Amino acid sequence: MKLSCLALSLLCSTALLGYAETAGQPAQRTLPSRINGNPPPPAPTPPLPPVDKAANLPPSTVKPVAPPPAPVALPANLLAWDAETKEYNLKPGELEAHFTFYFTNISSDEVVIRSAAASCGCTVPKLPPVPWTNAPGAVGEIPVTMNMAGKSGVVFKTVTVTTDKGNKMLTVKATVPAPQPVAAAPMDRNKNQELAKADRQAVFRGDCARCHVEPTKGKLGKELYEKACGICHDAEHRAEMVADLKKLNHDTNADYWKTWISQGKPGSLMPAFAQSQGGPLTEDQINSLVQYLVATIPTHAARPPQASLK
Repeated sequence: MKLSCLALSLLCSTALLGYAETAGQPAQRTLPSRINGNPPPPAPTPPLPPVDKAANLPPSTVKPVAPPPAPVALPANLLAWDAETKEYNLKPGELEAHFTFYFTNISSDEVVIRSAAASCGCTVPKLPPVPWTNAPGAVGEIPVTMNMAGKSGVVFKTVTVTTDKGNKMLTVKATVPAPQPVAAAPMDRNKNQELAKADRQAVFRGDCARCHVEPTKGKLGKELYEKACGICHDAEHRAEMVADLKKLNHDTNADYWKTWISQGKPGSLMPAFAQSQGGPLTEDQINSLVQYLVATIPTHAARPPQASLK
């Protein structure tokens, strides 16, 4: 009897399912809560539709920043300048360069100067209190100071003057003189000579190397002579024991010059310049010196005429 009721229930469910499919409706199969005493399998979960993340994001609240407008050049018919570039040659020991730019308002309108800024912190333009209003016909000046401490050679800086009608760029140029060699004090000179007698190669080491090694690098011929030899032999205040090479009292030749340059003279101030002896000069540099000395210094020394025999 129980088996017949279960069969009847399944028959009714199948009939309802067929009716729903015939009517065009998706059929939802309903299984009995238990079959043969076991629970039915769970119904499959339908997949979720894809989520459009971009559609759910709020509109951006960051507005694009427009680039700043390009600076407008000050028209030439408003302010007439005495010069757009100023130059100054510093004297030895000076640490500042001073410039002054003069202008005249040649227009029929007021020109208001709002600021003046330099391209570097070492350069400072000086203005009266701003805004600085210049009526038609007004004459003004802008002093500029450049700090030259630690600088050498030619230095350029710019100063931009900003007005209510545009900007004007001015240029300053400062030239620093080359440092002059400082002659050694007598005590220092004597001390250096004593050190050289004790170790003639010391001239190529320590502080002495700045004058006797560094200037010789990459030099040949005449230029090398001036940096390596003339600094001592042609010096205005040449030490007494340093020979004047152009007034030697004996003959010379290429072998003589090469030996002295390469090996020097022990027990004197003359060092050995060859690298193999601890000096700074290469073989090519020594050969170039030999060629220069042979070409410029007479091979035979000038001798006084002999007295005639009676």
